[in-house]
Amino acid sequence: MPSQHRLTVRGTPVELQSGGSGPALLFLHGAGGAGRWLPFHDQLARRFTVYFPKHPGHGGAPAAEWIEHISDLAFHYLDLLDELKLGRVHLAGSSLGGWIAAEMATMVSHRLKSLALIAPVGIKVDGWIYPFLFAMELPQLVATVFHDQAKALALAPGDLTGIDTLAELYRERAALARVSWNPYLYNPLLRRRLGRITAPTLLCWGEHDQVSPLVCAEAWAKEIPGAELRTFAASGHLPHLEEPEAVAAAVADFCGAREVAR
Repeated sequence: MPSQHRLTVRGTPVELQSGGSGPALLFLHGAGGAGRWLPFHDQLARRFTVYFPKHPGHGGAPAAEWIEHISDLAFHYLDLLDELKLGRVHLAGSSLGGWIAAEMATMVSHRLKSLALIAPVGIKVDGWIYPFLFAMELPQLVATVFHDQAKALALAPGDLTGIDTLAELYRERAALARVSWNPYLYNPLLRRRLGRITAPTLLCWGEHDQVSPLVCAEAWAKEIPGAELRTFAASGHLPHLEEPEAVAAAVADFCGAREVAR
């Protein structure tokens, strides 16, 4: 089981799980994935020390009123790395977390041994508009995010009543809206900055993604120099939940190869 930590970073409370041994890997979750240590994390923890924080305002973590832009979250996690006294790390993120990770990589690629982005949102892609997730009821949201809807149970809170679950969903949507409402789910400046990323980069994508489909994957692969794209045939927007062993193996092998190459 992972260890639970509570710390303060520049006045902002942080709830953090960590587990495993080996080189440091910071994992940033997507919206709705806060605080749930998954089989994917167990797999990574066999080869890495995985650090898994909750975003402010997600998963019961306190909101941070100063966070008003996606770059604020990027700086927040750079400050967390400093607080943990971690130098160069492997960085991975899913969806919203992948967006944050990409923002970090455009700022400080020299701090990263590798970068693994799992179906990130965050850039505008010609011919595609992200579905408006805020307006969806829970069943429609699950059908949009997951290829195999039964896999959504991995994110279902087991200790909350129906009212508590709805209240927590509202809090998380409010925290997400602060950084992604206008423009919706992208930073107009990010795409042109992706060329600044010098860290070895792996893109992991579900072939049935309805949130950020393969046309988006191709755009990310085009913009990040030398990026490697891996697709997963049985997954939607969260392949690390739907195919945890395959995605964890891809990420671990990619990161591990960068350890050997040093």
